[in-house]
Amino acid sequence: MKKTVSDNIGAFYQHYPRVAVVVTASAGGRDNAMSIAWHTSISKNPPLYGVSVSPNHFTYKLIAQSKQFGVNFMPDTKAELVAALGGSKGSQIDKFSAFSITRDDAVKTSVPILKDAYAAFECRLVDDRLYGDHKLLVGEVVAVHYLDEAFMENGVLDIEKVNPTLYLGGEIYLNTEECRTRTLNRGFCVDCFKT
Repeated sequence: MKKTVSDNIGAFYQHYPRVAVVVTASAGGRDNAMSIAWHTSISKNPPLYGVSVSPNHFTYKLIAQSKQFGVNFMPDTKAELVAALGGSKGSQIDKFSAFSITRDDAVKTSVPILKDAYAAFECRLVDDRLYGDHKLLVGEVVAVHYLDEAFMENGVLDIEKVNPTLYLGGEIYLNTEECRTRTLNRGFCVDCFKT
């Protein structure tokens, strides 16, 4: 198979699709939620999870102040919300109010946990390092929230019951159940939630 080789990296979408998650934070009486696709497990013992966030984002400022963050795994049925959270600025609007986001109670931190998430991690920040134009924030997972029926007995996500929000890049999301893609313009999705 012949491949194109280039030193022009371009849009940098070759490593997609990725599960898009919602990172949440709370500090100084302000809450925020933002969508990201760059995240990963790092260690099982202790349980460490990493998220890549630009230090220019409001969410980063809240995490740096509070030393904690949430990672919320959203079903594909909430892809429009995920896109809207990625296309709006928490420094300018209260996203929880603007998008009518409901929460579950956190048990070990003060981070917002999204009720619509099929799974969520509460994390305490253990490392914050700059790599290029993003910060890799590593958190120790101190609590896990999950919907029992979304997972098989072995702990693996049952995609016959819940499809994760899969992001292909370029505002394109994949629905595995229907084997189709759709483009969700962030600005359009923000407008969808305005009343």
